[in-house]
Amino acid sequence: MKLLLVMFAALALWSCQSKGTAAASKADTPAGNAQSGAASKDRSDVGIIVLDQTAQEKGHIVVEPLRARQAAATLTVPGKLSISEDQTWHVGSIAGGRVDEVSVRLGDSVRAGQILGRIHSHDVHEARAGFQQAATELERARSAGVYAKQRRDRAQRLLDLKAGSRQDLETADADLRNAHAAIEKAQSELEKERAHLAILHVPMEDPASDDGNGEEDDVPVFAPAAALIWERKATVGSVVNVGDELFTLSDTSSLWMIAAANEADLSKLHPEQPVRISVRAYPGREFAGRILKLGEQLDPDTHTLQVRILVPNQQGLLKPEMYASALVRESGVRPALFVPEEAIQEVNGVSVVFVRRAPNDFEARTVRTGQHTDEGTEILEGLTAGETVVVGGSFQLKSQLLKSTIQEN
Repeated sequence: MKLLLVMFAALALWSCQSKGTAAASKADTPAGNAQSGAASKDRSDVGIIVLDQTAQEKGHIVVEPLRARQAAATLTVPGKLSISEDQTWHVGSIAGGRVDEVSVRLGDSVRAGQILGRIHSHDVHEARAGFQQAATELERARSAGVYAKQRRDRAQRLLDLKAGSRQDLETADADLRNAHAAIEKAQSELEKERAHLAILHVPMEDPASDDGNGEEDDVPVFAPAAALIWERKATVGSVVNVGDELFTLSDTSSLWMIAAANEADLSKLHPEQPVRISVRAYPGREFAGRILKLGEQLDPDTHTLQVRILVPNQQGLLKPEMYASALVRESGVRPALFVPEEAIQEVNGVSVVFVRRAPNDFEARTVRTGQHTDEGTEILEGLTAGETVVVGGSFQLKSQLLKSTIQEN
């Protein structure tokens, strides 16, 4: 029995060795080598474009070795654009009443002094009545003054003729002084009512004829400056009180960037310092800016300081609420890698630079870009000095890469 068990074990061991040898032999066959090589090629050729010399010449492929250059040290501060409070006006109602007309819409460009709307207000009638009453009172005071002067002159003549008393003259003098005081008071009251009507921008007298629109009795609302209608709260038929905000206007020819600087970078920033502004909407383009003011205290949650930057926007390309970055140049230099703008292509939403690995092989390398200068675009990650990159004809390689991707899918 023991002998049978030993023979059975030996037979099983021989069978396993035979299967392993057969598998090894199969792997060494040409077919097996081809499958292994294909798998290896699939792994290494991801993002690889093969172009022979003829195709490279036809596609105007130009390559250069990547060298480190000296670049100015810079500090990047993130933030967001907003309207300038110095160039923003909140237009309120100067009279209580009903809004009869609104002649502008959001986003309209208006000139200084343009009528934005009209308000029908009883203040107009009260102001006119007050003005007319003040004018009547002034006329009465002037008449009383003329009479008081006549009385005073008569008392003086009688005293000169020894026909009147000095007490009568003194009484007449007092009456004349009171008359002059009444005239001055009435004149001041009339000027006050005239100023009230001027503030309301309505005629001092009731219109002689009414064409049905009643604009002479409405209080106009004027634009204080040339700007854009940023907000409109007034609607036709709504009732407003004195001081209620009706419109917000803003001149967007200059904007503010509200940036957040790290505590460690505060020593590198100061008012009137020039900066360069970049936004996502215009990649590769920079806008001039100038630091206006540094905040007074750090944010308790982020430990960053608010920095206010003035950004000219004469062309109107920049819009409030855009995310932006402020580039501040520091003293000193640092080594950096730059490639021409043409060398960078966007593939599937990421920036790509093509690196030549062999005379006919090009690799699509994902990179992270930095600042844009006259020397090109800085490469922060993805490339190393000494690599040979495509600086001309990269679009042709991008087309080949996309074409091969589509074919594989």
